[in-house]
This record gives sequence, C-alpha cells and structure tokens, in this order.
Amino acid sequence: MRIGLDGRGLCNVNRTRGIGRYTARLVEALAAQAEREHRLVLFGTLERLPPGLLSPQAAARLEWHPMRLDGCAFAGPLGPYLAMAKEIDGAGLDLFHAIDHDMTPFLRTPSLVTVHDLILLVLRGPYLGPTSWRWMLAHRHAARRARAVVAVSENTRRDVERIWGIPSERIAVVYEGVAPIYRPSEEEKVLETCTRYGLSRPYFLYLGGFDPRKNLHNMLLGFKRFLLSVGGDHRLALCGDHLGFEGYIRDLVEELGLEERVVLTGFVPEEDLPALYSGADAFLCLSLYEGFGLPLLEAMACGVPVLASRASSIPEVVGDAGLLVDPLEPGEIAAGLRRLTADRTWAREAAARGRERARRFTWERAAHSIMELYRDVLEGRWSG
Repeated sequence: MRIGLDGRGLCNVNRTRGIGRYTARLVEALAAQAEREHRLVLFGTLERLPPGLLSPQAAARLEWHPMRLDGCAFAGPLGPYLAMAKEIDGAGLDLFHAIDHDMTPFLRTPSLVTVHDLILLVLRGPYLGPTSWRWMLAHRHAARRARAVVAVSENTRRDVERIWGIPSERIAVVYEGVAPIYRPSEEEKVLETCTRYGLSRPYFLYLGGFDPRKNLHNMLLGFKRFLLSVGGDHRLALCGDHLGFEGYIRDLVEELGLEERVVLTGFVPEEDLPALYSGADAFLCLSLYEGFGLPLLEAMACGVPVLASRASSIPEVVGDAGLLVDPLEPGEIAAGLRRLTADRTWAREAAARGRERARRFTWERAAHSIMELYRDVLEGRWSG
C-alpha cells in the first residue's frame, strides 16, 4: 500500500504552528506504525524535507516528494490546484491524505481530507477575503470528493456537516495527541526558563495567536478585574508570535494600565514550552472558536489547571479537568482566576484530573485510528 501524506505544513510559516506541529507528530506516529508493505510518501513544496522537524527514525521511513506548483500558470488561480493534482496523481499512490488547508479539488487518486476547523466560515468578518474564499471553496470540493473526511473534534464534525453539507457517516472524528515532552518540569528548569523570558512567578500563561477570535480583550479585562479584587503579584505571560498585532496588544495593555503585569514573550520554541507551562498557576484559553485546542492538552499534561472557554471544541478537550467560563464575560473570567488562586486544593485536584485526561490523547492512538481508516477505505469497508 503506497500512501501519500500532505507535508505542505512543514514547508511554510506554519511549520512551528498548529498545522505544522500536527503534521509532524501525526506523520511520525504513522511512520512508526506502518507495516512493511506500507510505503509512506510525504509531499512538500521544498526540494528537501527541512531538517529537525521529524525524528530521524520517521524521516528514514519516508519518501520525500517535492511538488512544483507553478507548472500550470496558464490556468490562472486554478493553476496551483491543477499542478498539485498532477504531482499527486503521477506518483502511483493507492491513497492520498490531505492534511493542510487549501487542498486541490482535482485529484483522481482516492483521498482522505482532514478538516481542522471552519473558522473562516463560522466567524467570517475579518477572516474571509477573496483569497480565503477561494481556498475554502477548493477545500470544500476536495472534502466532498474524498472517500472519507477526518475531523479533529466533534465540534468540527458538526460544522462540516452543517456548513459543507457532508453527511456525518462520511466523517471520522480523530482527536489530536499530546507529545511525550509535555510533562511537569523540574523546578530548576522552570526557574531558568522563566528568567530567560523575563518572567517572575506567580503568573498565568496564554499561548497562541492574537487574532480577534482569541478574545484577548476580554481575557485582559478579566485579568484586570482579578487584580482589582485580590491585589497580589500575578503577571500574565502572552506567548506567541505577535507580528502584525504589536500595536493592538500594546494599546490594549496600556489602556487597561497593565504595562507592569503583562509580559510579551514572542515566539517560544517547543523545547521551552513544558517549563513555561509547568511554572504557571493556570493556563488561560478564552478563545471564541477552536478546531481542537492543542495547547490546552499540553498544559494539562504538564500538571497545570486550565481556565477555558465554554465554546466550540474546548469543552471536548477539557472535560471536567478544568474550569469553563463564558469567554464574553470578564466577570466570569475574573471569578475563575480567583477560584484557581484561592482554592489551592481544588486547583491541585483539577491539575491531577488534567494530567489523567491528557493521557487519553496520544499521537499513537490518532495514528492507529487513521491507519485503520486507510485500510477500511481501500478495502471497501468504510461506510461513508
């Protein structure tokens, strides 16, 4: 069985973000489980697989296939999609698994399509422009033509069924996993890492983007109310690449008088994340919409209680292991922070529940489910 895997997320700016990390961890787990008769071919847009993104063991089991997407320029906006289909269809595959967004709808090769989220179509507004419309249409048509669709959460499955009109029986829900590096860090490592990022304890931690759906305004309002009600020395660490949002974030922080309480770390490489999670009093995710919410799992695996939105896929990930609030109510956010800091017994119990829950989400389990789906599709057992 010759299976093509979509490695475009390892070839662009997303390689250190959600899609890139999902691609790398899933491909590694699939490579580890592939049997002798399985040949995995990873398709990317660079001549070589970028070093350091996959384990040496996984890279050795993969065939890298560079795609040239400029070969059909005569077709205008459809050119890259036609070129991608030509590259994939010419590789002699039994099945192709599309993992990234913006998939070609012109494949003749049997395919699976993973859908991470439909943020652009759910929230619209600032997310939906001419370019995003085009690749959302392409992705929808690719999903409709696929033998099966993989959704990373029940929430995404419902969105795909409701917005794209794909029947639920054609959609398999396969949750993401948490990598083994996410576990409680030693105190010495926590202190050393916090020092490098200009962080002093106690602090709350946020990790992610800074676009409107991340709900930064209400998170900061809730943090401000918490400080006004209890005082104390807590800081809020905002971790993530804030390129393009610097002015917005700084204006918001200054408007709320939080210059001495908010620390912008910028991008944090993965090797530093477990220590930053471990040192926090709580991890905050007050997003209005997530396709899955992987940082929540990572924080829980590191033994940190979480304060999260009662919205989209987030309750699926957190379960009863964290505190869920209305993300549009700063008063609820502040009350959650007060509970997490005042009731230390509850916070320790929540952290323990979080570690136990995180153990259920592994990349090995995700890869096993997807490998089974490959077999079911190719052998005609998939009901979709």
